[in-house]
Amino acid sequence: MTNQMIQEISSILEEEHIKYEKEMLEKVASYCQKIYQGDKTVLDHVIGVAKQVALLRLDDVSVYAALLHECLKYPTYQQEEFQELFGEEILDIILTVNKLSYLNYNNQEKVNHENLRNMFMAIAKDIRTVIIKLADRLYNMQTISSIKDEEVKQNMAKECFHIYAPIAHRLGMSKIKSELEDISFRILMPVEYAFIKTRIDAKKKEREQYIEDRIQEIKQILKEQNIQAEIYGRPKHFYSIYKKMKAKNCNPEDLFDLLAIRIIVNSIKDCYSVLGIVHDKYKPMPGRFKDYIAVPKTNMYQSLHTTVFGEGGKPFEIQIRTWDMHNIAEKGIAAHFSYKEKSKKITEADKKIIWFRKMLEIQQELADNTTNLEKMKTELFGEEVFVFTPKGDIKSLPKGSTPVDFAYMIHQKIAEKMTGAKINARMVPLNTELKNTDVVEIITSKNAPGPNRDWLRYVKTTAAKNKITGFLKKQGKEVNIVKGKEIFEKLLNKQKISKEELLKEENMKVMLKKCNFHSLEECYENIGFGSISPLKVMNRLVEAYEESSIPEEKNMTLKKEAKKKEVQDLVEVENIQNCLVKFAKCCLPIPGDDIVGYITFSNGVSIHRKDCPNLKNLNIQARQIRVKWKTKANADFVAHITIKANDRDGILADIIKVLKGLKVEISEINTKVTEDRENITTIALNVPDIEKLQVIIKALKKVDSVFEVKRMR
Repeated sequence: MTNQMIQEISSILEEEHIKYEKEMLEKVASYCQKIYQGDKTVLDHVIGVAKQVALLRLDDVSVYAALLHECLKYPTYQQEEFQELFGEEILDIILTVNKLSYLNYNNQEKVNHENLRNMFMAIAKDIRTVIIKLADRLYNMQTISSIKDEEVKQNMAKECFHIYAPIAHRLGMSKIKSELEDISFRILMPVEYAFIKTRIDAKKKEREQYIEDRIQEIKQILKEQNIQAEIYGRPKHFYSIYKKMKAKNCNPEDLFDLLAIRIIVNSIKDCYSVLGIVHDKYKPMPGRFKDYIAVPKTNMYQSLHTTVFGEGGKPFEIQIRTWDMHNIAEKGIAAHFSYKEKSKKITEADKKIIWFRKMLEIQQELADNTTNLEKMKTELFGEEVFVFTPKGDIKSLPKGSTPVDFAYMIHQKIAEKMTGAKINARMVPLNTELKNTDVVEIITSKNAPGPNRDWLRYVKTTAAKNKITGFLKKQGKEVNIVKGKEIFEKLLNKQKISKEELLKEENMKVMLKKCNFHSLEECYENIGFGSISPLKVMNRLVEAYEESSIPEEKNMTLKKEAKKKEVQDLVEVENIQNCLVKFAKCCLPIPGDDIVGYITFSNGVSIHRKDCPNLKNLNIQARQIRVKWKTKANADFVAHITIKANDRDGILADIIKVLKGLKVEISEINTKVTEDRENITTIALNVPDIEKLQVIIKALKKVDSVFEVKRMR
């Protein structure tokens, strides 16, 4: 087995151009045979992990560590002997990989996020440990069918979904991320997985042939333009399909990027040249072009994405990238371990990642790159800092937090008795920003005066701000009320609308409700204290006035009956006189729409729009009948539209004002604001035909802050 291990590992090291010492590999292989006691299952596992690490083109040390990472579990392992044989670097890696193994669910109802944060702290020490652990988990998932315990399988899959796959994504390692997600998806959601697989496999050959035909077309036109490129079909991963199905509420075959082609070229210039050639050859789909070369994703991913219409109007996605971009997209952070020193041109991605490679060098050099190290940790692992209590417990805080934030995280009473703080055993000002791995100690006194207003200027966490605000409010309520009233009245005198109109009781009630105040006194107190902007309060008051000035439309749901006319007077059914006809409620056709008739069992002919999604579920070919609109009739039809806008004061009033100007009757309005402060308004309108509806949509698109208006299907 020793010779087999040496042969397999040396072969892949040479294939991936990783420098190594034959003597060291032989020593590692011999130790593995001894420590694992010839256990074929374990030996197969460590060899599999080592191969995956080598394929990612990490250094030889990482490959040795991958072979040795299981040895701590065996009683014959002795740390002193191991360090003497392989050195401190490999020892540190396997010890950290072993610590990462504690990141598991163990049937807990909730994820232990503290363990995840500990893992990020381990990343700050040596990124190779995390990559080896990802390779270890990938091998385990690839061989998970050998595990008989279903509960163990479920927990492993959950860990992959919530811990390992997200970390692979953050490191830009899309190949590992996708494979971990797909295997986990198959285990955790077998019904959904089987449904997608069945639907995908049903037309697999047809899709493959379609893509192959497009590939040959693109190869030919690129050859004519003397552009060298590798072109191939890109299969979409099952879990990715599932997520898009849920988001779009559709079937797999309805996704635009189910059919995809990847084009890899030699330069960025060629990327944009190919994009132009592709758009000349095929009609691009509006709104489906993304330039991740000019604006890369946070995990370093770069590529051009576009969706075009091919033969028969069938849409398919094309991704265009360089070989360097492809290497980073597949391997992420690991791609930069194979960076060529002799290359003179360093890309922006290389500059971002250079600190990782420095981690492989001596400690003195690493110390000189603290700035780059901290910057990259922030970019990759979020806006958080990880600090220690004097007892060694880790606490996670937002970037920019201070000892005051830390004190409130420990306990409110400690913060209110705080008189000072030490960072790494040195006294510091309370507004000092905390950095990763700082050890923070809070100094307290029974005679401390408690929080003061200055603390609000530099605390970062919402919890700390709220607790400081609550403490200070208790200290001077009456003073704040007088001050707040004075500030508010000064602002009131500057308004163009008369004070009498603004201060009407109904307007004040609406304003107080929108600002979450129970009384005007509470409002003045918060303005005087500074916990709410007086301008914000005034804006809410003006908004209440504007809404009250609109008659019936001010209510969120309005009901008006459209002028009715018999359907038979509006639609003509081919070759059938006095036929019972009704409009389908699912798509609500209006004059000007392309329509189709569907013969029902008991209700005559149902009129649908040709693009009605429900027709897919009906036997339309067998029971379809030709129908057409009669001459224009004096009747109203209900049409539903959705308006998306950036939320701002008065947006609803402006929308209603436009509709009133067009003399449009509104039968229903519903509006909501998302967490991203996106205002989504749905309106049911009474319109005579499609032409009027198009005029309405065009006018609404011109409203300030509106970015999308479309008719609902």
